[in-house]
Amino acid sequence: MKKRMALPLVSILAVTGFAGSVFAAHEGQEFMAELTPEQETAEVESDATGDASIMFSEDGMSLEFTVNAEGLTNALAGHLHSGAPGENGPVEIALFNNEEATDYDGEVASGTLSEADLAGEMSWEDFTKAMVAGDIYVNLHTEQYPDGELRGQVEMAEEGDEMPTTASNGPLYTMIGVLMALMGGLLLVGRNQKKAA
Repeated sequence: MKKRMALPLVSILAVTGFAGSVFAAHEGQEFMAELTPEQETAEVESDATGDASIMFSEDGMSLEFTVNAEGLTNALAGHLHSGAPGENGPVEIALFNNEEATDYDGEVASGTLSEADLAGEMSWEDFTKAMVAGDIYVNLHTEQYPDGELRGQVEMAEEGDEMPTTASNGPLYTMIGVLMALMGGLLLVGRNQKKAA
């Protein structure tokens, strides 16, 4: 009886470890966003463009960001919102807030953010999971377009970009190993049950 219980226990521990690896997938990972007027949900007529880069720390408890823009005039604020492409969502973190409207042709803002900077209802864990899932976007607000003139969905950097490879490949290999362990465990349990019968 004890031997039969051991395999399901191993499977449970494996699944628990896999869940942890999914959450850890953002650690040391780089994310990027291309900012364009076309990604706004409302119609925007602007020639401005921009980009954003986000790099999580190795322990995953903070991130460094840089936002750039060209031809952006009368900018008021920039935020990280939660929401899927084509959908509006609440502000989760403020990237910058200007006391006066400002024009940009280059770096707009940069800095380090952590859980203390969260402005919404998300926990840091929820926020990082949403970013890995592609449900966080950058939105730059201006006087002319207070709801947003430039927007870009945050996505995990591709292999061609400079970024650590361990974080992106690790969860895939872990998942394959876990699935193989689960399949093997289930087969052994089935055989033992047949023998016992």
